[in-house]
Amino acid sequence: MSHKFINRMKPRTLLTALAAIAVLASCAPQAAPLKTCIFPGDYPDPSIVRDGKDFYITHSSFTYFPALLVWHSTDLIHWEPIARAVEDGDYSIYAPELCKVGDKFYIYYPTSRGENYVVTADRPEGPWSKPVKLDVGGIDPGHVVAEDGQRYLYTNNGWVTPLTPDGLAAAGKPKKVYDGWEYPAEWETEGMWLESPKLFKRGDFYYLVSAEGGTAGPTTSHMVVVARSKSALGPWENSPHNPMVHTYSADEAWWSKGHGTIIDDADGNWYVVYHAYRNGFHTLGRSTIIESVEWTEDGWPVLVEKDGAKWEQGGLQGDYSYLRDTANPLLWSKWQPGYLDGTLWLTTAVDESYEITATFEVPEGSQAALYLFYNEAANLGVNGTGTTCSLRIRNENNVASTWRLGANGEWEAVAEGIDVSALHHNNYNGFFALRPGYWLKGDAKLVSFEYKPL
Repeated sequence: MSHKFINRMKPRTLLTALAAIAVLASCAPQAAPLKTCIFPGDYPDPSIVRDGKDFYITHSSFTYFPALLVWHSTDLIHWEPIARAVEDGDYSIYAPELCKVGDKFYIYYPTSRGENYVVTADRPEGPWSKPVKLDVGGIDPGHVVAEDGQRYLYTNNGWVTPLTPDGLAAAGKPKKVYDGWEYPAEWETEGMWLESPKLFKRGDFYYLVSAEGGTAGPTTSHMVVVARSKSALGPWENSPHNPMVHTYSADEAWWSKGHGTIIDDADGNWYVVYHAYRNGFHTLGRSTIIESVEWTEDGWPVLVEKDGAKWEQGGLQGDYSYLRDTANPLLWSKWQPGYLDGTLWLTTAVDESYEITATFEVPEGSQAALYLFYNEAANLGVNGTGTTCSLRIRNENNVASTWRLGANGEWEAVAEGIDVSALHHNNYNGFFALRPGYWLKGDAKLVSFEYKPL
């Protein structure tokens, strides 16, 4: 109905028509509020993009290669792994930025060498291009297209660099445009650590969503803060509702909540996707969480449910069997530095208690082992002997035991009651997780691998 036609109506008819429109709007289907963990386990620094009714997400991959696992979903709850965007590299990959510009998908990512790279694809399923090095420093890139069509790449500490039209090179010098939000001095954090700039436009405003407070350390360290501007370059006005996401107490189900991206769906519902450690389980790494967002009358995003205590312990809801499908090769990656002159393949634990069992063929002169592996200094393994061997590790609430299958067909304990709760970043750095995996040297081969939640 055009505005011109409405204006010709009689006043009573106009009021009736507007009332009918209001009723229809109030009856429009609204998605039930989401407040759930969508990727339990080691899925940190989520970067999510919507393309029509399809969603794609990727995470930090550190020294695990192939790297940058891309997932697809149509409902934000159920996800399918579809590609690895980077095949190989001699660095650790930190928080990426997955975005779409025109008809092309981009993943911008920083490395442990202080560099930033970009890979591109016509489809998220790939093939993805070879990495292109950018003349951009900093970490945690965030891409935005300004009102005049100019592309920019934000990085940590409020810096922004212009990009060429194809997004594959810097087009000028970086400049600092944002200082962050000043949180209360008495809050226990790791420091300011202004990171994870994620940008989007809604109405007349660009919104800048950032992380502050540090990623690990104290349980109350991390947070998500929001600022807005009518220009992609600021000046930025901080939200009066900051922090949008934060852990206020170690009693909450999720610790160190932060690193958020705000996104909408095709029906106009809004969400924030962020990461956090499960209460008492730093060993599992940072999980990916989604919560519904609503908008205040003056245009600020806030959580629909503001009571952190509403989480169930652990905050898990739903069926995560798709994450336990270790037969899917996309769910495996190798420890790039190598380990004990062999190859170490790792996957992701998604449960507080689980059991892994593997069978190997181990020719003479070769070796094989089953592991819970954080890094070279923090791990638990059991090795196999004989031409064919079966090994098992059970991790029950951070207490692990190992077994070998004896010649009589009975499982024989090797080590029991080992506390692995300290094998995490706060003690060994790296931002990794205690991952299940297997190690091969020489001509040893993996025959089977099973991951079973307990």
